[in-house]
Amino acid sequence: MTFPATRRTLVATAAALFLATALPAFAFENKAEGISDKEILLGSSQPMSGTLAYMGKAVDEGIRTYFDMVNEQGGVNGRKIKLITYDDELKPAKSVANAKLLIERDNVLAMVGNIGHATNIRAYEYSATKKVPTIGALSISDLTSNPPRDMLYVLPSPQSTETAAYVDYAVNTLKAKKIAMLYQNDGWGKPAFDIAVKQLEKHNLKLVESQSFERFATDITSQVFKLKQSEPDVVIVYALGQEAVLFFRGAEKLGWKPTVFGAGGLNDPKFVELLGKSQSKLYVASYYDPIDGSNPAIKEFLTRYSKLYPSSAASSMSLMGYSAAAVTIEALKRAGNEPSRTKVIGALDGMNGFDQKIGPKITFQPVSAGLYARRGQTGIALMELKDQKFVSLGGYIDPVKR
Repeated sequence: MTFPATRRTLVATAAALFLATALPAFAFENKAEGISDKEILLGSSQPMSGTLAYMGKAVDEGIRTYFDMVNEQGGVNGRKIKLITYDDELKPAKSVANAKLLIERDNVLAMVGNIGHATNIRAYEYSATKKVPTIGALSISDLTSNPPRDMLYVLPSPQSTETAAYVDYAVNTLKAKKIAMLYQNDGWGKPAFDIAVKQLEKHNLKLVESQSFERFATDITSQVFKLKQSEPDVVIVYALGQEAVLFFRGAEKLGWKPTVFGAGGLNDPKFVELLGKSQSKLYVASYYDPIDGSNPAIKEFLTRYSKLYPSSAASSMSLMGYSAAAVTIEALKRAGNEPSRTKVIGALDGMNGFDQKIGPKITFQPVSAGLYARRGQTGIALMELKDQKFVSLGGYIDPVKR
């Protein structure tokens, strides 16, 4: 049996319309960029072993907690999120190797939440050649975001905010006259030193002593001794993990109980555990609302986190991962039903005042916008260690107006 041409045309048209409406919008695929009809592949490189493994583990768990929530709600435009994480031990060479694996073998859409300045920059030097964005790079070094780099979107607030706030609080509130500094001798620690010097000049003060140490140092006894000899009212310490513990242990051996402003990242339960009880006073910057406060989004995070990782203690580091994941999901939503690396980059460039709900709003701008174009947030809140817990000292301090 045959149909007239007009009827055949009508039948074909009806069939095409049926298929168009029956097929889901997310049937689009671009597997070379990590997009299938059911899944979006993302990658991360973290220090899952080594002295800062506690940080990498916390960040990875924070990222996965947010992605788990999104997947439970149906994913992004019907696609579930899959995260692949490799260990870089916070070693730049390994971060590059991981980036190559994630991009060339796993075909991820983007890198998410990578920790560290040197590791992020080295990996980016490779990933940028492949036009792969890094979303929510976790480094407080201003050098990570200054100069702004096309496809490197950095969280959280930088040292130019953090260190300046330390100096101002020490001078204005604690009435400190003599300030000393210990810092890691690299692209993470040196900027903090430079910022401290400049901020002290605004108060007509100079550092009474400064000492540096190399990354992964195992002995800083002489540095601690020289700092103590300067009899400072306050010491600014840019060290993390075991190196930070070495400072406090060295001070204890000298019978010294300094007042310390420590690098953001020290307000983590694992560091408090490493530190143990200390008679020194410790202030640290936080980039998010208090983990044990009344923020409903953080309460929801804690509930989900404790179910997924019952043996882990939620911290500001896990909130960093949660923040990086939130920004990533928002960019993916804005990229639409047919996402690509180019569309994600465009979405991030236009992200102005995104409410991550756990801390300051996130803004990224085109690289031509200036020094903070690729720095998502700039506000910090000061916290003090009391009875083995960090207590917030007030609202956010943010000198950057955008």
